[in-house]
Amino acid sequence: MTPSLEICRERAECPRFDWARRTGRPRLTASATTRSARRLATLSVALLSVVLASIAAAQALVSVELRADAARLFGELATLRGVPVPGSPPPLVIQSREERRRFVVAELGRKYSPARLDAERRALVAWGLVPADFDLATFYADLLAEQAAAYYDPRAKRMVLANWLTPDLQRDALAHELVHALQDRLVALDRFLGSAPDHGDEAVARQALIEGEAVALSQDLALHRSGRDFSALPDVADLAHAIRSSATGPVLARAPAFVRTMLTFPYAAGVGFVHAFRQRYPWAALSAVYRDPPRSSAQIIHPERYLDRRVDPLPVALPDLAGVLPAGSRAATEDELGEIGLAEVLRRSPDEPGDAAGWRGDRYALWDIPSRMPVLVAVIRWETMDQATAFARAYAPVLERTHGLSATTPSGPLRIWSSATATYLIEPRGRAVLVLEGLPPTALDGARAAVWSKPMLY
Repeated sequence: MTPSLEICRERAECPRFDWARRTGRPRLTASATTRSARRLATLSVALLSVVLASIAAAQALVSVELRADAARLFGELATLRGVPVPGSPPPLVIQSREERRRFVVAELGRKYSPARLDAERRALVAWGLVPADFDLATFYADLLAEQAAAYYDPRAKRMVLANWLTPDLQRDALAHELVHALQDRLVALDRFLGSAPDHGDEAVARQALIEGEAVALSQDLALHRSGRDFSALPDVADLAHAIRSSATGPVLARAPAFVRTMLTFPYAAGVGFVHAFRQRYPWAALSAVYRDPPRSSAQIIHPERYLDRRVDPLPVALPDLAGVLPAGSRAATEDELGEIGLAEVLRRSPDEPGDAAGWRGDRYALWDIPSRMPVLVAVIRWETMDQATAFARAYAPVLERTHGLSATTPSGPLRIWSSATATYLIEPRGRAVLVLEGLPPTALDGARAAVWSKPMLY
C-alpha cells in the first residue's frame, strides 16, 4: 500500500487499544504505524525495535506488583491461546515521552534514508492522500510522543510502558503487550512484519493479524473472568467503532483522514478478522494462520476470502519505463494500495470512505523526471469489468481535484486530460484500469503500450 499506503510500513506501531478491567471499554495505549499507508505500515514495524539508554534504571521503576501481574497474565494468556506456558514474561521498562520521541527519530534515521522517506511522502501526495507539505517523519515522531503508552519491542525482547500512566493503566496495558510477546515466541515478529518489502498492503494485513489477535485475546481473557467467551459474541462492530473513535489527541486531530484510517485499521479491522476466525476455529488453530497469513487488506475486511474460499490478490507487474520517459528518469518508489488504500483514495468526505470492494490486485510506481513533476503509473485489477468501469468513473473527479484539472465529458471509457506539459489518463480495459498522471505528452503512447503489453487477465 503504501504504508506505502502503509502509513504504517516499516513499522511505527499503530494506536493500540487495551481493555480496562473495571469498565470493559477500550483504552488507547500504544503507538502508530507507517509506510506510504502500507509504508504507513512499514514505518510501524521499524519503530517496534527499541534500544533504551538506561535499561537498568528503567527496569528499576517497575513495581514488584506490576511484575507479578505480568507473570500471572502471561501464563493465563498462553493457556487461553492453547500454547505451552512460555515461562517468565519479557522484562518491563519505563520510558518518558521525550525518550520515546528520541527513539522514533533515531529509528527513522537508521531505517530510512531521507530520499526514501521523501519518496514515500511524495507517493502519498500524488494519490491525494496527504497535503503537499505533509512532513511524514516529524508527524510520526510527534504522534508517538503523544499517543504511545505501551508497546512490545521484538528486537530487545522487552515491554515498554509510559511513565505518565497510573499503576492501574499500566496493568491495563499489560495484557495486549503480553500477547505480542507470545506472538514473538511463535513467529519472530520482527521478521514476520518485515517480510513483505514493497508490498505494503500485505504488510498491513500481517499487522492486522497481529493487532487483531492482541485485542481479541486480551478481551477474551476479560470475558472469561465473567463466564463469557469472545467467540460467542454475535459481532464486534461496536468494539471496532470504539477503537476508531477512541483515537484522539491534538497531533492525531490534525492528521489527514487517510493517516487516521491506517493507524486504526490493524486494530479495528484486525479484531473483526480474528473474531470471524474464532467463530470457526479454536484459539490454538490460529498458529497455522501465521504460517500462511492473509496477503491483502481485502482478506482482513472480508474474512471469508481467507477463511472460507481463499481469494489471494492477483499479481500485477509494471514495466520499466526508463526507455519511454525522458533521459535521466528513475523509479523513486513502487508499492501497492490494496482495498483499504484505494477506499481512502476514493474517500468522499472525512466521514465517508470510498468503496473499493471487488479489488483483486494493484501496483503503482512514482517516477522522478528531471526538471519536472513526478509521474504516477498504476494498474488496478478488479473482480468484474463493471467494477473496473465504476472505479474509473469514481476516480476521475478525484484526479481532477488532486491536480486542479478541468472536468471533462468522456466519449468512451478512455479519459485523457492534456496540457502542453503534462498528460493524465484513466483507461479501463476489461477488468483492469491503467492510471497515468503527470506524464510528458510525448511519452503517452509509449507508456500505454508498455503497460498493456505486460501479461494480464483483462
